[in-house]
Amino acid sequence: MAGIYIHYPFCKSRCYYCDFYSVTEEKLSEAFFQALLFELNLRKSMLGDAVIETIYFGGGTPSLLSAPKIGLIIEEIAKHFNIADHAEITIEANPDDVTSGYARRLHEEGVNRISLGIQSFYNYHLRLMNRRHKVLKGIKSIEIFKSAGFDNISIDLIYGLPEFTLAEWKKTLKKAVNLDIQHISAYHLTYEDNTVFSTLKKKGLLKPVDEELSYQQFMLLSEFLEANNFVHYEISNFGHLGRFSRHNINYWKNIPYLGLGPSAHSFDGKNRYWNDSNISKYIRIDKKIGDIITKEELSAKDFFNEYIMTGLRTYWGIDIDYIKEHFSEQQAISTERFATPYIDSEHIRKERNKLILTKKGMLISYKIIADLFMS
Repeated sequence: MAGIYIHYPFCKSRCYYCDFYSVTEEKLSEAFFQALLFELNLRKSMLGDAVIETIYFGGGTPSLLSAPKIGLIIEEIAKHFNIADHAEITIEANPDDVTSGYARRLHEEGVNRISLGIQSFYNYHLRLMNRRHKVLKGIKSIEIFKSAGFDNISIDLIYGLPEFTLAEWKKTLKKAVNLDIQHISAYHLTYEDNTVFSTLKKKGLLKPVDEELSYQQFMLLSEFLEANNFVHYEISNFGHLGRFSRHNINYWKNIPYLGLGPSAHSFDGKNRYWNDSNISKYIRIDKKIGDIITKEELSAKDFFNEYIMTGLRTYWGIDIDYIKEHFSEQQAISTERFATPYIDSEHIRKERNKLILTKKGMLISYKIIADLFMS
């Protein structure tokens, strides 16, 4: 099995927290579309004869792509790859772009999962983040997708915002649950380099929330959603059974995937690849000698560390027997030894031969993962 990711890099405006590669030069969108079709043909052998179980349109703002062009991309993928009968096909959408006609056409073109960038149910937070939509439009867009036949809808939420109270976060979660959606991705605000929020923080104009409030918001998030039939299956992701993000699970389980578009990453089971984060280079991919891709051959150490990093983020955890079989018995012993202090402090729980982060452990996941890495 394998997945395909399409990075559509265009946005009408940049959100102040976002560090994903994006541009606002929409006049280049047609040139991008033609280059994407060319790249799809160029990379058609990268995944061998693997069956494509997931296709994901991310960005940027892929809901700026017309539904017919989404359909043409899916058709082009089908020409070069064997798409599974019940493949998960997701598009990230900005509520401001959603109309009844657009939602219906997406459904007709084969898209069957929506990831909607709600982020907040407070207009002043949306203004703070430089989001294009308002709260009522976000709610309306969910109803539009439901009416168009979608029954697999995910929303993104952000917590840990400046001056965001615990009471406001609880109201946000209640509203999300009452919308009768199937999946929620909730991310704590981070101040990434070269973002507006990072600049404002450095100038003292934005003050991050304190650790205690972050802890309270995370615990409320997890406990409230679990009490409302959502499974906390990855640090930032919650879904009803049967409605987890299959595409992201493939990433966490190191299943091969092909990434198309500027800045997109790929993995063929042995090597990592990534395209240059440069739209000007990308739209000339069919005209220049050479390629825009960089390759990294992974070592045994890289594979082990990625297994630790991705496995510990999920509720499946890491398996000592798997480490023993695929790496070495000594590495399995070493992993258990480094995990023991965290088991004693209840940051990790051990179930048979699996090590799984507790909620307490999720709050310091980066430290735990780093300590379990192969040095």
